[in-house]
Amino acid sequence: MKRFTILAVVLMFAALACVPLAAQSQTPVGLGVSLGTAIPSGSTQNIQSGGMSFNWGFYVNIPLIYTFHITPSAELYKLQDQNATDIDLAFKFIVPLSSFALYAGFVPGLTAFSTILDPHVGILAGVTFQLVSNLDIFIQGKYNVIFDGNQNLPVVHLNAGILFKF
Repeated sequence: MKRFTILAVVLMFAALACVPLAAQSQTPVGLGVSLGTAIPSGSTQNIQSGGMSFNWGFYVNIPLIYTFHITPSAELYKLQDQNATDIDLAFKFIVPLSSFALYAGFVPGLTAFSTILDPHVGILAGVTFQLVSNLDIFIQGKYNVIFDGNQNLPVVHLNAGILFKF
C-alpha cells in the first residue's frame, strides 16, 4: 500500500515538473469539469458497490506535445451510499482529426472512501470536439480497478464535460 502511495505522489510531482514543457506546446493548458455516472461491479470485504451513482469532477489538461497530454483529475461519486473520491493522473495519447480528436490512455491513482485509501489503475478512451477556439467538449469512458487488500473492485466511469483552454 505504501509503495502505491509513494508512486502516486512521485507521478503527481512529475506532472508538475512537466508544466514548463507544456508552455512550449502549441496547444494551451485547459481546465475542465465533467458530469456522468460511475458503475461499480461487485464488492470487496471493505467496499460494497451500492450500484450506479452520479459522478462529477474537475481536471487539468496539460499538453506536453501535440499528441501526448497528462491530465490530473479529481472525480467524486458514491460507493455504499458514502462519498468516494478518485485522484488520477491520466497519460493520454491523442489522435487529432479534422474536426475532432480521439484519445486513449493509462490512468493510475488513488481512491479515498470512508477511512480507506486504496490505489487503482485504469484505462480510458474518449473523443473531444472543438466548439470555439478556446472551448472544447468531450465524451469519455474510463475503466478503473480499485485494489482493496487482495481483492479488486472494477468501476466504470462514463463522463461528458467541457474544457476551457487558456
